[in-house]
Amino acid sequence: MLRKSKNRYVSRETLKKINARYVVLLGQRSNGKSFSVKELVIKNALENGEEFAYIRRNKEDCKQYMVEEYFSDIVCDSEGVRHLEKWSNGKYNSITVHQQGIYFANVDENGKVTRGQQFGRMFGLSWATHYKSLSFPNITTAIYEEFITDSTGAFLPNEVKVFMNLISTIFRERKGTVYLVGNTLSRINPFFKEFNLKGIPKQRENSVEYYHYKYHDEKGKEHLERIAVYMTHSTNNNSGMFFGNSAKTITSTVWETDEFPHLEGSINDYEKLYTVVFEFDNNKFLLEFLKNDRGGYVWFVSPKSSEIQKGSRVVSNQLRLDPYSTTLFKGLTEMEDKIFNYLKTDKIVYSDNLTATEFKQCYSMIRKFAL
Repeated sequence: MLRKSKNRYVSRETLKKINARYVVLLGQRSNGKSFSVKELVIKNALENGEEFAYIRRNKEDCKQYMVEEYFSDIVCDSEGVRHLEKWSNGKYNSITVHQQGIYFANVDENGKVTRGQQFGRMFGLSWATHYKSLSFPNITTAIYEEFITDSTGAFLPNEVKVFMNLISTIFRERKGTVYLVGNTLSRINPFFKEFNLKGIPKQRENSVEYYHYKYHDEKGKEHLERIAVYMTHSTNNNSGMFFGNSAKTITSTVWETDEFPHLEGSINDYEKLYTVVFEFDNNKFLLEFLKNDRGGYVWFVSPKSSEIQKGSRVVSNQLRLDPYSTTLFKGLTEMEDKIFNYLKTDKIVYSDNLTATEFKQCYSMIRKFAL
């Protein structure tokens, strides 16, 4: 049972009871997920001298002021509670960053900062190869914050592989605990697909479900990891700041979607001029190029569940040897190039919002990989 307090619904004690090396923390914003993992690593540092890895996707997310802002609720929360000062018995009253290291600190009445014990280090996935020759013997915990992004195409190429290799670099042959913290759900998230976290959409709040993930590291060694998904408690508060499908994403376990244009009327009212199958990993879409009775043109995107037929025009991020398949939306003819331009200028309607969300993210990623 979770320990409830006025502001938090996730406790350090609950996290410590979860029996898995990888812990995925999901749920609505401001329900204590991040606070509790920060409390965990800070108390581990104060009590046992342990350090933690603070992981973000891009280097831009690891600027000094951003990391210090991340810990602002630990230094002094919205109700004026100074948690760090209390936990350290008055030894520290602030947190600062210096040359990728995260330190406890003291700030005097004149604003002078004096660094104390180092308890963490920043890591960015986008430059993970820089760490391969380094050693981090005191790190026992890693936190990957905002591993779910609402920015279309923001995931790195091969992000899960890059992440797992970074974790291997940080811990070497040692065991440690890795927390992946996210606020929303996205079916296109590469971690959900790679870890095969099928049960997330139906998982009840305030529950933990376990999965197993087998992979090979850079040296070819096989690993079998236990992954826990903790669907955290809802605060049942509605601040009025979230609307439409965004509100559903934040307060319940539904897949993340936005509002997108739909086809006007029936597809039978349009002349179908061309058909393409778009495949990205395990996602398949049927793209139909349509003309209406007023001479307008548009692509109509719907999900495709059936097998791809021989002779179909296919765009895929997977290598296919048939002559009508390419890895990019580059036309095989001058006419095809022209109709693909309608995709580039967003002349697209969708069968439903979820299909639109997935398609736009897949389409963005396939274009990004081409750069």
